[in-house]
Amino acid sequence: MQPWAMPRPPRPPSSSARPPAAPARARLDELAVFVDVATAGSLAAAARRLGVPKSTVGRAVARLEHSLGAALVRRVGGGPALTEPGRALLAQAGPHVAALRDLSAAAARAGAEIRGTLRVTTTADLARVVLGPLVTAFVARHPLVAVDVDASTRLIDLAGEGFDLALRVAQRSLAPSSLVARKLARLDLGLYASPTYLARRGAPRRLDELADHDHLLLTGRAGAATLALDGPRGPVRLTVTGRIAGNDPYFLREAAIAGAGIGPLTWIVARDEVVAGRLIRVLPDHRLAGTTAYVVHPPLRPLPARTAAFRSFLVEHAPALLLDPGAARP
Repeated sequence: MQPWAMPRPPRPPSSSARPPAAPARARLDELAVFVDVATAGSLAAAARRLGVPKSTVGRAVARLEHSLGAALVRRVGGGPALTEPGRALLAQAGPHVAALRDLSAAAARAGAEIRGTLRVTTTADLARVVLGPLVTAFVARHPLVAVDVDASTRLIDLAGEGFDLALRVAQRSLAPSSLVARKLARLDLGLYASPTYLARRGAPRRLDELADHDHLLLTGRAGAATLALDGPRGPVRLTVTGRIAGNDPYFLREAAIAGAGIGPLTWIVARDEVVAGRLIRVLPDHRLAGTTAYVVHPPLRPLPARTAAFRSFLVEHAPALLLDPGAARP
């Protein structure tokens, strides 16, 4: 045919039982729509399955019929019915469309599967209490991910040293920085004592009874200290005395286990001893202001999938490990 000649009109629809000719000219998406119409039983049902208007489905089938030069669907009162060529095309194309959709879904899953190595830094306490169990659960859920944990008291430059995430604690809020921070939990302090001390001196049941006890002071100086407690009736300040003081929570924990008095500890420090029965929380509906735990990361856009997934995992699961389950919530 010459380039300026008029094209031939399309052939009239065929009623032959053989498959329509030249299926390679059909667009695959229109062929997939036709398979959906044939298997769903109606244009409307196919449109609902595909999430598109019914008119869009009808036009796609019409374009496919035009490109193949054969009627595939007979419009009848009870809904569309396949013609003989339509049934033949469904028998041949249906399995291939299904196979292509399976391949596409598998490729999407593979692309969504997170992979690579996460580098995480935090303190030794948080590494043991939080990251130990949670990293184990995370890598079991994501077999293509590896996690390197650096436990350090040094304030690390995350972006400069190649770290993806950090768990950090601060007094209520982090200092301003370029990092993105998500709060995990308030690490308030509870009052703990050993069973032997409480058996010897009696367990305080009211706030005013605390003044009659020996206290381990988190001040670094023995003598007297003020406890700023918060409880069901709001904040209250009490003066208590003690002959043992220190600024290391693990020193105070060991002194409490030895029966020296009542000491303020975070759940991170006290947990194992409470579980073992060597410490008991006193007045569990009261707490002292402590620190706040955060997960922080550099402000990358977009955030790598493995980093975003682990951050969400920490936000969801870390509070259960950071907070005393037997204490009242703030």
